[in-house]
Parts: sequence; structure tokens; C-alpha cells
Amino acid sequence: MADLSAPSEYSDTERTIFDAALQVFAREGRNGARMQGIADAADINKAMLHYYFRDKRTLYENVFAYTVRQFMASFDISLTEAPTFAETLRVFIDGYVDFVRTHDAAMRLMVQENLAGGTLLGEHMREATKTDRTPPSILVNTIEDAVEAGEIRPVDPHHAVLTVISTCLYFFVARPTVQILHPPAERDWDAFVEERKDHLFDLIYRGLAPRD
Repeated sequence: MADLSAPSEYSDTERTIFDAALQVFAREGRNGARMQGIADAADINKAMLHYYFRDKRTLYENVFAYTVRQFMASFDISLTEAPTFAETLRVFIDGYVDFVRTHDAAMRLMVQENLAGGTLLGEHMREATKTDRTPPSILVNTIEDAVEAGEIRPVDPHHAVLTVISTCLYFFVARPTVQILHPPAERDWDAFVEERKDHLFDLIYRGLAPRD
């Protein structure tokens, strides 16, 4: 089986299985999904699916690990090269929102895993964040540097990052509610998302501005 740390080395069949399994797991949940249903979605027979992944638990763990790594790799190099806190914050917000918008099944899988206790999520997130080059770690470090430089007011960087992540995620998780409370979002969701990115950046950046 291909090394999960190198997604580009997956075969076409493996990528097809991952795509199909992600959709099924996100729609039916870890317990509700069936290997036959995943095989059907991937347009392969069940025997071939078991050739690559011996059981549902193994497949789920591999799909989840792949999804986490996809997220971590989704931010382009501009996040590490952003010269200021403001630009780093902007790139992080845009990158996070764009990933969730274009990876709806991945978002639903993450939410389901959290609601189920987050054991598997915790394992992968702890492993992924051992390095300070992951997107959340980069933002934490940038906030610390900005506080020290007096660019923003003193805040707990970890709380600040949690606030950024939660505001980027909520309106996708609660989309039906958001569209009721904010009718323009129902008329043109993509336009709303772009406006939301601008609003979040402005609100968070100004909220962190130094106080007189």
C-alpha cells in the first residue's frame, strides 16, 4: 500500500477509493458506511476494495489520515512567506475557508469525528502539529511575534487561533441556519463566502489592534 505521507504516490485506484470512501463516510458516518457501498461508489468490486484495505476500520483510518494531510498541505507557500501578521492572518483565513468550501465531505468527516469523541482526530492532529510548520502553528508563532513587536495587543495565541478557526468553520457547519438568518447567503452562497472572508479578517485584525 502507498505511503500516506506521500499522497502524490497513490495509484489511480487508490485515489478513486479514497474519494468514494470519503463521500460515503461523510454522508453515512463511520458506523453506517458499508464496504459494499464504498466499492459501488468507487465502481470496483468488493474483493478489490479488500485487496487494498482489509476492513472498514483500516480504510476509515487511512481516509482520515489522508484528509488531515490534505488540509495541512492545502495552504500554499505564501503562508510561510507572508512578511507581516496582517498578511499571515489574511492568508490563513482565505486558505481555511477555501479548503472547507471545496472539501465539503472532508469538513463533514472532521465534524463527525469531533462529535464522536475525536480520538482518531486527536492522534493525527497531535502528530501533524509536532512541527511548527503546520498552518495553525505558523499562525500561533506569528501572533506571538506580533504581540512582542507591539503590532497587536497581548492575547493568548492559542485562544486566538481557536477563535479564527471556529469563525471560519461555523457558517459552513450551520449553513441552513446562516441562510435563514442572512437571506443574501441563500441567494448567492459563493458571494456570501467571499464577503465573509473580508468581514472575518477585518473583525479579527481590528479586534487585535493595540489599545490606547
